[in-house]
This record gives sequence, structure tokens and C-alpha cells, in this order.
Amino acid sequence: MNSDGKQALNAALAPYLNQIEDSLQNLSLDDHIPLFYDPIRYFLDIPGKRIRPLLLLLTAEALGQKTETALPAALAVELLHNFTLVHDDIMDNDDTRRGHLTIHKKWDIATAILAGDGLMGLAFQSLLQTPVPDVATMARRFTDTMLIVCEGQGLDKMFETEPIVQPPRYLDMISRKTAVLLELSCELGAITAGVSQETISNMRRFGYALGMGFQIQDDVLDITGDSQTLGKNIGSDLQMHKQTILTIELQKQYPDTVIFDLSVSEFVALLKESGILLKVQDMYRNHFETAFEILNGLPDNPAKKHLQVLSRFIQNRNW
Repeated sequence: MNSDGKQALNAALAPYLNQIEDSLQNLSLDDHIPLFYDPIRYFLDIPGKRIRPLLLLLTAEALGQKTETALPAALAVELLHNFTLVHDDIMDNDDTRRGHLTIHKKWDIATAILAGDGLMGLAFQSLLQTPVPDVATMARRFTDTMLIVCEGQGLDKMFETEPIVQPPRYLDMISRKTAVLLELSCELGAITAGVSQETISNMRRFGYALGMGFQIQDDVLDITGDSQTLGKNIGSDLQMHKQTILTIELQKQYPDTVIFDLSVSEFVALLKESGILLKVQDMYRNHFETAFEILNGLPDNPAKKHLQVLSRFIQNRNW
């Protein structure tokens, strides 16, 4: 996508992003307990794309609801997402997040755990302020998703010590770690709009398909993409011996090959020769196609158009 396209999207999304950022800045954080609240404010001030709250607000508006009504729920999913990032950084012992020191590196592990817990508390606090009749259903789905995301992280840690991981188990893991939070964002946006159960279910499917396409494509881009666009070195997953759908499928087809001993160029050559690269590319393309088919069924309005363009940019990693 060219620079004009990016500028047009940024201009279209600016009102929604401003609402999200203003809400994050206006969170009630007690200055008298800096050990607790300073790390939370620090982490929330790190620039992010705010994909999940954007999906929620755009879904709600596309289905006829005012963004002001959906904003507390949008803030909640962003806070939930940040909770997962803080704790993931601790578990992975990462030094930086989006070019900034992680909380456990800037402070310490205990402080980071506390900050993550605080983010989760703030997420529920915001969600329960959503001015809709069905907030109890939203809270149940929010709680279910929080547990599912934690299960996904648990599976990911288990896979680090398992020599063989079957593709269905890997896909289940990434669905829990990544797809369900996009699924929740779109579902909550639909619930705030007070639409039919069929429409809510369709928006759940849309978010799930978008999330699965994103994560599977991310595995491929790690060895075929551009390092500047991705914000990490090409082949980093392979170098860190991280299980991905590519390494898993390749190990199945070449059981006598030590996959993690391959160079990036050897790895890519074998993926192409075996047909696995094409197979996995078809997997994520099918998920994106499902997502766009569902979007096409929504009523035509400006929010739907923004949702379509945002989803294309998510697919193309151009925003």
C-alpha cells in the first residue's frame, strides 16, 4: 500500500484512535501509589496500533451503535491485551517492547507482575461501565477469553520442551493466544450494538478468521518478510528454535533433518521444495478470505468501509 493510502487510513481512523488514547490517558491512576501505577502508565504510554479496540469500535459503529457507548469495552480489550504483553515479556525474559524497556527490566519482575495484575483489574472495571443492558454477557465472554488466552500461553510454554508438536495442537495454541482476543473484540462490538445472535456470531467468526490469518501469516513473514516492516530480524523464530507451523510441518515431512540446524536460506529452500510454504500460505489466505466474506455481508456505511480497509492493512502489514 502506498503512502497516500496509509495517510488516508490514518486520517479516517484518527477520530477513533483519539477516543482510545484519551480514554487511556484519563484512567484513574492514584499518584499516591507510584510503585503500582507508574509502571502501568509507563506501559500504556508506549505507542501501539490499538488494533483490538479499533476493531471493537468500528464493529459497533458499522452495526449502528455510537462509539461513545462502545468505548468502555474497547478500552477493556486494550487493557486485557496489555496485561498479556506485560506477563509474556516476563515469561520470555524480553528486554524491550516496541523499542522501549519492558517493565521487568525498567523496574523488576515483582513490579511487572503487579502491573499486569493491575491492568487486568482496570480492564474489568472499564468493561463493567459499558452502558448496555447485556453487560453481564459481555463480562462472561471477557472472563472466558482471558482464561483461554492464558491457556494458550501455557501451551506455548509446554511446546518449548516437546520435541514433536502436531499441527492441530499448534493451530489450537495460536487460536488461544492470538485469534480469540480479536474474536472477542468484534463480538463485544456487536453486543454493544444490540444486534441479533446471528450477527454477533458472524462478527465472532470474522474476528477469529482475521486473528488466525494474521498469526499464520506472521510465521511465514518471519522468514520471507522485511525486517524493517516486521520490527524484528528475519529468521528470528528459527534462530530461537521457536516452534511454528512451518517448522512443525517440515519436521513431519523430513523427520531425519534437524530443522533448527538449517540456515534461513536452507530453511526457505526446503519449504519451497516440499510445497509446505505454499500450503501454509493457502492456510492464511483462506482465513482472510473468510473474514472478508463476512464483512461483505454487513450493511454499507462508512464504518464498514473503515473496517474493510483496516482489515486489509492488517493482512498486508502496511499500517
